[in-house]
Amino acid sequence: MQPFRARIGLTYALTVIEDGLELSYPWATGLAIDGLIEHNWHSAIPIIAAWTARGAIGGFRKMYDTRVYNDVYSAIVTDTVMRQRAAGADTTEVAARSSMAREFVTFFERDVPLLFTAIIGIVGSAAILFYYDMIIAAVAMALFVPVFLINRVYSRRSFELNNQLNNELEREVTVIERAEAGEVRDHFARLRKLRVKLSDAEAVNWTSIELLSIFAFIAILVRATFLPSTETGDIYAILSYVWRLMENLDHVPQLVQQMARLVDIKKRIESGASIEAIGAELEKDKAAEAAE
Repeated sequence: MQPFRARIGLTYALTVIEDGLELSYPWATGLAIDGLIEHNWHSAIPIIAAWTARGAIGGFRKMYDTRVYNDVYSAIVTDTVMRQRAAGADTTEVAARSSMAREFVTFFERDVPLLFTAIIGIVGSAAILFYYDMIIAAVAMALFVPVFLINRVYSRRSFELNNQLNNELEREVTVIERAEAGEVRDHFARLRKLRVKLSDAEAVNWTSIELLSIFAFIAILVRATFLPSTETGDIYAILSYVWRLMENLDHVPQLVQQMARLVDIKKRIESGASIEAIGAELEKDKAAEAAE
């Protein structure tokens, strides 16, 4: 990734600018609502300017991203193939790891910008809520503690499951070449089982955050409607920032799982571990499952 750090840095910088402009939407919209009620047409200028600027920057970034990350993928997959073969890795292992390299690049192309968006959306929204009301901001930030604890447990579980899943995927070409009915059935049944476990763990995480968010939102809604001298635009902005914060909290389980998967893939791309070693690790996983 290092030879491309300047170009990748530019894509991330543009993403941050986009997210900053988007963060201003609720405030600018609330300003426009209050101004237009009073027939002040100039109050709509901030939201028009922010939206136009974000649209122009976003369009350029999307086209630039495609070019950058295709170049990155070509470099990484070429390096992976040459280094793995030089280390004596089997063709099936190299093929599997080359495919994983695409996921590695996709993480930087899609998930890292999503991470920036989530951080800016969560932290930025919470900070702006302090401008409107301290209690509302405190209730919103109280969500951070259980979300952190839930995802700390989830990250460990996700890493363990992704490690087992990638072990199976690296054996797939070998399993297909042998074409033994029992082995093929066992392989794909295990892939299904691991993917279901990953999905279930993410669903439990997401549901837990959603349930916590409901209680926080109701408390904030009641507080916002009872604030003294609060204008219509302010209530709209407050609720929009709360929605934005909670919407970005919904991305956390997906990001945690993707980062756990990336850590495991990175080790494989950089290593020369043999299929025999992976098979031994797989047998340990199966034995652990049987014990459970």
